[in-house]
Amino acid sequence: MSEKESLLSPEPPIYSATELPGYKLPKRQGVVVKSAKTVWLGTKAVLGVQSSNGEDGGKGQFSSSLGVLLSMLGCVVGTGNIWRFPRIMATHADEGGALVFLLVWFLFLLIWSIPICLIEYGIGRYTKKSVIESFAKMIGPSYRWMGVFISLETLAVGSFYSVLLGYCAYYSVFFIVNKLPDQLEIAEGHFDDLINSPWPIICHLICIGLACLAISRGVSSIEPVNRIIVPTLLLIVVFTFYWALFMPYGGMGIIHMFSPSWKSFGDADLWRDALTQNAWDTGAGGALFLTYATYMKREQGVVKLGSTTPALNNLVSLLCGMTVFCNVFSFEYYKGSSITEIVDVLKTNGPFNTGITFIQMPLLYGSISGGRCLAILFFFCVTLAGLSSLISILELCVHVLEDFGIRRWLGTIIVFILSSSIGLASALSNTIFANQDAVWSQGLIVCGSLLIFLVIRYGIFKFRKECVNEYGINDWPLPYLWVFIVLIVCPIEGIGMLIWWLIDSIINASDPYEEPGAWWMFHTTSLFMVFTQWTIAICISLLLNWYIKPIKRIKRFNIEFTKSFRSYFRDRILPWIIIHEPEPILPPIDGDPPTTSSEATIGEGSENNYPMKKKNQSPSFRKLEIDDIKDETL
Repeated sequence: MSEKESLLSPEPPIYSATELPGYKLPKRQGVVVKSAKTVWLGTKAVLGVQSSNGEDGGKGQFSSSLGVLLSMLGCVVGTGNIWRFPRIMATHADEGGALVFLLVWFLFLLIWSIPICLIEYGIGRYTKKSVIESFAKMIGPSYRWMGVFISLETLAVGSFYSVLLGYCAYYSVFFIVNKLPDQLEIAEGHFDDLINSPWPIICHLICIGLACLAISRGVSSIEPVNRIIVPTLLLIVVFTFYWALFMPYGGMGIIHMFSPSWKSFGDADLWRDALTQNAWDTGAGGALFLTYATYMKREQGVVKLGSTTPALNNLVSLLCGMTVFCNVFSFEYYKGSSITEIVDVLKTNGPFNTGITFIQMPLLYGSISGGRCLAILFFFCVTLAGLSSLISILELCVHVLEDFGIRRWLGTIIVFILSSSIGLASALSNTIFANQDAVWSQGLIVCGSLLIFLVIRYGIFKFRKECVNEYGINDWPLPYLWVFIVLIVCPIEGIGMLIWWLIDSIINASDPYEEPGAWWMFHTTSLFMVFTQWTIAICISLLLNWYIKPIKRIKRFNIEFTKSFRSYFRDRILPWIIIHEPEPILPPIDGDPPTTSSEATIGEGSENNYPMKKKNQSPSFRKLEIDDIKDETL
């Protein structure tokens, strides 16, 4: 028998007034009535119940493990793989090849990204809280500012990420009415026309609006969207890679990509960019997985997901990088360009190489029969995949506001206003766009370090045992190797990379894009520019940490006041209503016994045809009928 059928049984029990919701009601068929939405007293009672055997605390949950996997991949598979990875790899490729960057990038997958992803999954599923409240719950309210910094970092990433997403949306429509370019100069002209037009602003606002619309209903709208978007994009990526691989001279791109230039091992920028790119690819440190994990059940294993999703995501990045290298080498070798000239082409696709995907991919599809349709479908799927990533970014921000008592619809509006306003600068200027990308991608190192601090401060063995191994069901055990990496290796990585970057920037007085000027000047990606924006974010975080305390006190007061009012209503007002509410006469049914004198009516034909109550009759429900089962509380 289902929960609803058991509650709607033909012979419902009689509940006294003291057994109204708020008191412990009898358990029936595995369901405990915990809360009520509306009560109608008399012959009918409508009671919305909430099952106590759920774990979500009122939140929605993912319906299946496949939905979890696709949603987690949707968090991170998108423009970071298709646009940013080829761009960063091309920046650090030289005449010798790009293998050194790939080796360092893969190393950080094992000793940075996967361990931090496991931390995020474990915290989110265990606490069911946003990143700010997770810090407060696990290591104390004084550390909320760390969660605030991570939230600001993610909000800043989402604000310029939507601009990039707008580029993809523009191209998916642009090639419906325009031919694909067949020359590099034409492709570069298309991209220059885009960044110097008002379209980035328009597309930025549209993308933010669509993402906010998708998260307005929570996980119920997120999971089905990712079930369609992610598999479609993966199919397009695999087909495009297969086609590029067999283009004339395409194999030369693969050979160059996996050729080593060992002298670049000592390049601090290469190590830092490999770390930040892997964190960007996998989402490690951004608390995106932490937010989605709050919707996970105990049966949905965090160790399995935390190990497989980063690896699958990096595989997608690798396919995208090989596709771009094959395409560039195919076109340039055909024209007779040298290796040095080809490497220069890889590094000079628009300002700060931001146009590499938007210049090279249309050229690739232009060489395919029917490539125009594929190009439209490709950029459309990238738009959808980027939208799924943007959804996860904005969901984190809305989730934070929800934990402070702000309704989801209002929090969604607030996040829309903030994201669209902050991202306008990146939409107006490609230089600011490149600056935001450099500042906040490197901020993922700081965010990952803060999550590592949380686990160490909480107790790393306690976290492994209580939050992961004992809390999960049918999951892989979290090994002791993870403890060694998080406790020893990761802190050395985070602190060491920041110190190495600081020393190298001061000594060399340059930035990754070889802009002239010293490190203390405000250049696009200079050290001083990055640290200035980080300092502002930290100051805002500390200020909000001080401001959150009175907000939480007010929220606790409101909760206590509401509980007191409910108790007064239940104990004083409801019994009085039950006593004084007359019960209407039900129409007679054939075979019913005649009405007794104790149930004589008041005045035949009177408007108030009610049976008289017995003297000193105790208040009770004669019948409890439940019309619907609702998830809402009183």
